[in-house]
Amino acid sequence: MAKIDLSGDEIISVDDPANSEDNKPIDDFSSLQGVIKSRFIKAEDSRLFDENRWLRAYRNYRGIYGSDMSFTEKEKSRVFVKITKTKVLAAFGQLIEVLFSSGKFPIGVEPTTIPDVDLYGYPGDGKEMAPGTTTSDLLRGLEDKYKNVNLAEGPSAQSPKNPQIEPAREAAANLEKLISDQLEETAAITVLRHVLFEMVLLGTGVLKGPFTDEKLLHSWDKDLETGESSYNPKIKTVPKLEAVSVWDFYPDPDATTIEDSDYVIQRHSLNRAQLRQLAGRPFFRKDAIAECLKMGANYEVRGFETSLLDRENVDSLQKNRYEIYEYWGTMDRYLAEEAGLEFDDDLEELDEVQINAWVCNGKILRLVFNPFTPDRIPYSICPYEINPYQFFGVGIPENMEDAQMVM
Repeated sequence: MAKIDLSGDEIISVDDPANSEDNKPIDDFSSLQGVIKSRFIKAEDSRLFDENRWLRAYRNYRGIYGSDMSFTEKEKSRVFVKITKTKVLAAFGQLIEVLFSSGKFPIGVEPTTIPDVDLYGYPGDGKEMAPGTTTSDLLRGLEDKYKNVNLAEGPSAQSPKNPQIEPAREAAANLEKLISDQLEETAAITVLRHVLFEMVLLGTGVLKGPFTDEKLLHSWDKDLETGESSYNPKIKTVPKLEAVSVWDFYPDPDATTIEDSDYVIQRHSLNRAQLRQLAGRPFFRKDAIAECLKMGANYEVRGFETSLLDRENVDSLQKNRYEIYEYWGTMDRYLAEEAGLEFDDDLEELDEVQINAWVCNGKILRLVFNPFTPDRIPYSICPYEINPYQFFGVGIPENMEDAQMVM
């Protein structure tokens, strides 16, 4: 029987059914929310060295002397020459110029030269080629578009002198237009700019997604008989991207890349209204959210936050916010099932499962299987300069720290 020592004098059995969720304290590491909390603590402790690097980079960028810098009584002038800020903004500007010079999100879709699958579709797409299929059938509607053009089957003998129509290339162009239109509606350029700035400043940018989201489109319909207009909003499914600050990103401390991470945890800071809004999102538990609201704010201010707020001399900083852990990664099947996750017959043999869980105040706000197929953690890590054998990268302020100190 597995047992866990919580406080040195208390032993709780993992197998004991009497230890129900209602009887367990918030820091009980034998429950799913307790395991997530313990993994967060481990990731937070292992990240302290990186936080110190980021703080030095931030201070050099802002031109702020840290608490480690002392002045004598005769030193009246404390000028800070901000060469770090100049270099950071220059590098950031160059990246923006290269990526967004065309004024749109830097993404393109091109047909492959030698396809690995059926040139005209895939098995099960409902468009199998029956005996007697003609060129017109293969062009999938392009025949009508170019009906006044004398088309010949096969590649042009005098290409590129004579133009040729490639259905795969036209399909790729249409897909690129669709993707670009969806990204423009979700402010993807603004999101990516934030990721690039933290990548240059702190050495690592974090991009989350893409997810599917619902966007409300305002629409009015006019009655032709009465001439009156009625409000008729429409819901449109769009992709969603999110820029995650490295200060809120806690990866598996034993991993060096996102691909070999067992889990990552994103820390959220929400006010009451934002926490209440989670109840309207899919698969969130309304009862658990209501209990968290009754329990009150639980946000714990970290040491680096006083520096980011330019309050170096503040010993204690209070924030009326709710601290939520968003967990992505593997979890023991027993703990997930105990927390209410339902398993299908084809998953009965699994010992571990990939889950997404939101935890606040010891309450599980959301618990679902990882929705991606194949399973993956939906974060992309962008280092400015790869730090060998480390998860987080190196930014410009760290590379020129000696030059800044000389100034």
